[in-house]
Amino acid sequence: MATITTTADLRKSGVSSREILRHCTPAGQWQQLLPGVVLQKPSPPTRLDRLRAVLSYAGPSAVITGADALTRQGATLPLPRHIHVLAGSNARRAHPSILLERTTRPPGVVSRDGLRLALPARAALDMARRETNPRAVVEILDAVVQARLCSPGDLREELRRSCRRGTALVRQALRHLFPV
Repeated sequence: MATITTTADLRKSGVSSREILRHCTPAGQWQQLLPGVVLQKPSPPTRLDRLRAVLSYAGPSAVITGADALTRQGATLPLPRHIHVLAGSNARRAHPSILLERTTRPPGVVSRDGLRLALPARAALDMARRETNPRAVVEILDAVVQARLCSPGDLREELRRSCRRGTALVRQALRHLFPV
C-alpha cells in the first residue's frame, strides 16, 4: 500500500531533507504530490492517493466535499480535475489541483477509506452551488437522492442552514425535482 506522508513527519522520523529530495527525483522511489506532501511509491498516484495527499496538505480540520465525497459514499457522478476541500479559516493556501473553500460552518463528517468526507447533503450542495448549468444542478441533486445517500428533506434542511450565496439554481432545482 502506498504511503502518503508529510516532509515534516519524515524529518521527525530521522530522514534528512537531502534524502527526501533524493528520493523525490525523477529516478527516485517517491514523489512530491503537493508542497510538503510525499507519496512513497514511484507509480502514478491513484485518486485515493491524491485525496489523502490533499487532506495532509490542507490540515487536520480539512474535509473532502463535492463530487469526491459523494462518489466515495456511493453516488455516480463525474469527477472534476480539482479536489474540493472544506477547511477552517486558518487553512493553508490553495493549490491549482485543490478547490480550497474556507468555512466557518464545518460539515458533519463520515469516514471512508481513511478519508474525512462531508455528509452527502452538504457535499451535494457544495458541488451544486458552484454549477452554472441548471441541468447539472438537477443531475447532482437527483444522483444523491437516487443513490439513497440523503433525502430531499435532508437537502432542504442543509440548504436552510447554509449561506444563500450561489444557491438560486439549487433552490429552483429542489422545487422542480421534489415539490413539497
